[in-house]
Amino acid sequence: MNILSAIEKLFFPFYKSKNIRQVFSILNLRGEKAQAMFVGGCVRKYLLNEKIGDIDIATVLTPDEVIKKFENSDVAVKKTGIEHGTLTLVLKNQHFEITTLRKDVSTDGRHATVSFTDNWDEDSKRRDFTINAIYLNQKGNILDPQSGVSDLKNKKIKFIGDPNKRIKEDYLRILRYVRFFLNYSKVEHEENIIKIIKQNINGISKVSPDRLLDELRKIFLSNGFLKITKDKFCQEIITLVFPQLINLNILKNINDYSKNLIEKKDFIFLI
Repeated sequence: MNILSAIEKLFFPFYKSKNIRQVFSILNLRGEKAQAMFVGGCVRKYLLNEKIGDIDIATVLTPDEVIKKFENSDVAVKKTGIEHGTLTLVLKNQHFEITTLRKDVSTDGRHATVSFTDNWDEDSKRRDFTINAIYLNQKGNILDPQSGVSDLKNKKIKFIGDPNKRIKEDYLRILRYVRFFLNYSKVEHEENIIKIIKQNINGISKVSPDRLLDELRKIFLSNGFLKITKDKFCQEIITLVFPQLINLNILKNINDYSKNLIEKKDFIFLI
């Protein structure tokens, strides 16, 4: 992190933007107990000083309570995934995805039946990786029930709890593991993780093509994508899921100029 970035992060953190302050002033905080906190990618990227795109919010409020909170405001509420406790807040063309804290009741590798909870620890246990289970309140304070900050600092991609169970809950997590490993890991794959992923690879067939393609797009457009030619296991997984990408090795000796061109193109042209 350079000096200017450090100063910007210190004095102008994303959570102090005007839109975010307005949203949280409506959600409100009960004393020291947060009703809503940031979670997922925006927290991870904030901690790593990366550019923040999508903003996800977790809340103890039920969807009906959230809707009621914003009834008389200029924040629009869209019921984008209300059956799973997720709503989208829209303020001046900025979107915030807000989801009620949940715990899984049952899963089938593709869909999950959930129940709502007001327990942050329970909510963190159902998430995929420790680095995605870090919560940040509007004051910039961290809640880290799965020790994700430490793993992020040490460049480790760790499943929460039992990796086999996490993958069986949603087989898309195999591809998400590839994406996060390429982008953040500085250690070798654990032999146990390699074994578990290979044992579960056929479960990918339960995931809808749209979800698979969306995750592939995220992998292609991520900063770590071109590292795939140097990671035998990640490349193997990608080609098992997408056999049409068997020739990924053509990217092995790509120069910086070509890399910049690829990053500016729609990933679909690379397939």
